[in-house]
Amino acid sequence: MLKKGVLLLDDKFEEIVVVILCCLLVLSLTYTVVVRYGFHTPLLSTISNWAEELATFSFVWLLYFGAILATKNGQHFSITVQFKLLPKKFQRFAFIPGYLGWMLFNLVIIKLGIELVNFSAEESMALQIPMKFVYFIIPLSFALITLRLIQHSYRVLRANPNEENDDA
Repeated sequence: MLKKGVLLLDDKFEEIVVVILCCLLVLSLTYTVVVRYGFHTPLLSTISNWAEELATFSFVWLLYFGAILATKNGQHFSITVQFKLLPKKFQRFAFIPGYLGWMLFNLVIIKLGIELVNFSAEESMALQIPMKFVYFIIPLSFALITLRLIQHSYRVLRANPNEENDDA
C-alpha cells in the first residue's frame, strides 16, 4: 500500500500541484474581475487585493512546477541534432556533459535560494505572509528538477540502445 502511494506520488505529484495551482490562479483572477466590475464594495475590494496577490504567487509557483514537469517528462529545451553525428552506440551518452553542467547550476541555485529564504524578512503587501514562503519555490523547484533530471538520465541510459530514443 505504501509502495503504491509512493509510486503514485512519484508519477503524479507535479501534475497534481499544477492542477491545484491552475485552479487557484483561475479562481483568484475570476474573483478579482467579478468584484472589480460587478460588486464593488470596500470589503470585497480588500479581499480582491488578497486574491490578486494569491494569483501572482500561484502563477510564479506554477511556472516553476511546469519546469519540473517538463524535466520529468524529458520535454525540457535541449538541442540534440549534433548527437546524430556520433556513432549510434555513443548517442545515448552524449547528453551527460550537458546534464552534469545543468545539475551543477541547479546546486548553485539551490544554495542561493536557501540563503534567500533564510535571510528574507519582508512580508507580502496584501496577504501579510512572510515572503520566505513564496521564495521557497526556488530551492524546492531546483531540487526537484535535479531529482527528475537524475531519474530521466537513468531512464535514457537504461533504455535499449537499439530502440529509437528521442528523450535525451
